[in-house]
Amino acid sequence: KSTGGMARTKQTARKAVSKSAPATGGVKKPHRYRPGTVALREIRRYQKSTDLLIRKLPFQRLVREIAQDSRPNIRFQRST
Repeated sequence: KSTGGMARTKQTARKAVSKSAPATGGVKKPHRYRPGTVALREIRRYQKSTDLLIRKLPFQRLVREIAQDSRPNIRFQRST
């Protein structure tokens, strides 16, 4: 079934008019990635790496604080 030649030319004429007129007055918008693209890139980057994402001493303090809440006077053995 054919839609006819006239409808197609009207559609392309409408597209040309909308594309030629700048919507923001000629100011180019900064490039933005689609939602989730940067997150996926960060996930891949951190899964490849083996370095620590949290520094040792702040993490150690956090573990000690949580351990004190569950069991007071708990002591940790230093490993070499």
